[in-house]
Amino acid sequence: MTTGKPDRSDFSVNIEGGLATLTFTRPEKANAFHPRMIEPMRAFFNELRHRPDVRAVLIRGEGRHFMAGGDLESLGDPAAKSDADITLENETHIQRYNEMIRVMHRLNQPVVASVQGGAAGAAVGFIGACDIVIAADTAFFWAAHILHGGSNDGLLTYFLPRHVGLRKSLEMALLGDRIKAPEAKEIGLVNFVVPEAELAAETEKLLARLAKGPTQGYGKIKRLIYASFANSMLQQGALEAEAYASVAHSADVKEGLRAFFEGKREPDFKGR
Repeated sequence: MTTGKPDRSDFSVNIEGGLATLTFTRPEKANAFHPRMIEPMRAFFNELRHRPDVRAVLIRGEGRHFMAGGDLESLGDPAAKSDADITLENETHIQRYNEMIRVMHRLNQPVVASVQGGAAGAAVGFIGACDIVIAADTAFFWAAHILHGGSNDGLLTYFLPRHVGLRKSLEMALLGDRIKAPEAKEIGLVNFVVPEAELAAETEKLLARLAKGPTQGYGKIKRLIYASFANSMLQQGALEAEAYASVAHSADVKEGLRAFFEGKREPDFKGR
């Protein structure tokens, strides 16, 4: 079953068996992100907020690379535009993109990025917004904006310091060097690194596990962990109490407790 009507040359979406998959489908452009993709992707993520049958989300790319960041060709010839128009166009696109990422980031469902080849520019911020990242051992990550003289976008400067720390973020952004998958795992940018030939199979195993989980609990955990960067211990404790109380009566929590008291059997969560 498919949902939405994006341009098939940009990306495709599919919902089946509790799993929603978004696939970048511009392999001839290394899946570079075009601004026309923003609104249909935002609409897709917004739809998932209201789809309790969707238990996990996968983001992947066709071809050799996950995503080569923004499509610089979409900017056109800067000599043909005024400085004011260039400023307005770039700020508008970036703000719209950021809102799309915020919608994805607020999903209850765990969002998994499966990365092969390169994740460059804004793609580094994009995978940072995902909850779990699994990468081929040949993948690389490249905060490459500085190489064309620009500053970072794609919320890279928000997510990267949270995953890898201040010093490493500055190194990656200021020097523009590629980070290979093993180092990306070591510094906390990705969770799992697997042989390239096993990426699809290992991604499927991970998604199958997540898709059987308690979706409401996932959503609460995500919000708690992401909120912790801005909260004091007192505020975070209060938020934990509020979150757990709000989900304690859910069907999944009741099923989880029954499973424990009935001999520690595996619970049969329904995402409710």
